[in-house]
Amino acid sequence: MPQLGRRSDYMILAVLGIAVVIVVVLAALSGWRSRQSEPYTARTTHSTRPNGTMACYLLFERFDVDVRRSERPLLDKTLERCDVVFLLDPLVPIGDGELTGLKAWVRRGGVLVYSRSRYASFRPGGEPDRSGRKHTRRTRPARPTTARREPATPLPLARDVSRTHFDTVDTVKLDDHGPLEGDGDGTALFADEAGTRIVSHRTMRGEVIVLADSSFLTNKYLGEQDNSILAANLVEYAVTRARGGRVVFDEYHVGFGRAESGWSLLRASFVRTTPGWSMLCLMAAGALFLVYKGRRFGTRYPPTRVRRRTKIEYVHSVGATYRSARAHGLTCELIYARFRRTLAAAVGLAPSAPIDALATAVARRTLRNPHYYEQILAECETALAERRLRARRARALLDKLASIESEVVHGHRTRK
Repeated sequence: MPQLGRRSDYMILAVLGIAVVIVVVLAALSGWRSRQSEPYTARTTHSTRPNGTMACYLLFERFDVDVRRSERPLLDKTLERCDVVFLLDPLVPIGDGELTGLKAWVRRGGVLVYSRSRYASFRPGGEPDRSGRKHTRRTRPARPTTARREPATPLPLARDVSRTHFDTVDTVKLDDHGPLEGDGDGTALFADEAGTRIVSHRTMRGEVIVLADSSFLTNKYLGEQDNSILAANLVEYAVTRARGGRVVFDEYHVGFGRAESGWSLLRASFVRTTPGWSMLCLMAAGALFLVYKGRRFGTRYPPTRVRRRTKIEYVHSVGATYRSARAHGLTCELIYARFRRTLAAAVGLAPSAPIDALATAVARRTLRNPHYYEQILAECETALAERRLRARRARALLDKLASIESEVVHGHRTRK
């Protein structure tokens, strides 16, 4: 390959390398900024901050719970792979389609554990509750609270729990109905000196567990007092009430995950299906074909020079052929016929004009005696009428015809 081609290839590779490095750096910076700008109140299992729930996620894994994360909207396709869903203080409002899917999923036997966020209502679009006010939190400095125990009717989640830490004094009422709880009153699952903290609402085969405050599951308070035991009791109760043991923490509604758009669905159809991969392979092959279609592999060779034959060589070769065949008469006949056509055209006569008329017209142009031209023409016709024409006589006649053509057609008088 020429040196110029090599330099261009190295330049292309260098530009592509720089572009890849820039993209990687920008992606790393965007990820770092997204982690730095993470909301302090996000109940996400990806966060190690005080209000994150990574410790709770790891605790469930330690208890051999089949726990996972979901970073997609709570639609039918996502809910099919869930038995218990933890939806803790959602920051992104739940859409109408998600709410409809959640209702049907709970009726089929799913268990939803959710708490209402102080920043975004659980209801779609932040719709106010029945009292006309959005859910708010009354915060105060955290302090231990004592769980209320009644020996006659012990609460399901109060086993081995004596003191707990909560961030607020919020409570939930048994008759407080949301969009998923149904019309009947709920059942208290845990209560302390502040009031009822966790309530369960049975809906056909499934169940909805409402948390007044989910702070006991955060990294900050999970290790305080008996909060870890309460968390273990909660997940055990939810799994036993569900149709299966798959526990999923919803990350989409706390700011982690992406919504499905037209472009993402198109990308998924290309990457996750066999016809999509086939189309990608065909597109890649077409792109490579267009790139390398006009590209040469090696040094360009100069065109081979072909030696062309001149007219003189052609005449000599034809003459040699006629001489070998001893076709002197045929040669003179062909040349004489061409000569008469050329001479008649020069003086304005037809090629079939008589010899005397042709000689007179030529003599009028050259100011010579017409008998001279008439004699030469008559001699040529007499020679052509003979049975055999010798080469010397044919050469002499052709010299005379060439002299007349040069004089009449080209205007050159023959020197004597």
